[in-house]
Amino acid sequence: MASDTKDNSKTLHAWSKPSDTGPEGQAQSASGSQHARPSLSEAIGTIHAQDFANIPNLPCARNGLLVGIASGFLSGSLYFVTRGKVAKATNWAVGMFLVGSTASYEYCHYQRRAERTRMKRHIEIVAEKRREVARQAAEEEREKKRLEQEHKAVQKPWYKVW
Repeated sequence: MASDTKDNSKTLHAWSKPSDTGPEGQAQSASGSQHARPSLSEAIGTIHAQDFANIPNLPCARNGLLVGIASGFLSGSLYFVTRGKVAKATNWAVGMFLVGSTASYEYCHYQRRAERTRMKRHIEIVAEKRREVARQAAEEEREKKRLEQEHKAVQKPWYKVW
């Protein structure tokens, strides 16, 4: 995701388009050269301790973690109260924490995308209304000028005195 450099400025690693997968599962870059697929250890190597410190700053992370904690606590408590087995109750608590936090996080991102889409639509509507108002104002101005010219033409005498 984001990595810190020595001057503590963040760099976002983004790719303009996804890499193409060539024959035998090897990724192909845009230039056509083939690269081996990154391994799990390489992917884990890109995670830094600073990434975990920035989790509270991510959008939807706080809500997702709180819902996950609540769902894990509830499910673990209920399992323990009903069955009385601590190990299985702990497993249920951890599992429901993961499920609850992931579901809440994804739902929050879904809502953010939907809100962004609605905002874009509202902006388009407002811009369209402004264009319509400007078009009507220009039309009224043209009509006003035309009427003034007709009025001036009516006031001119049809004859000329040399």
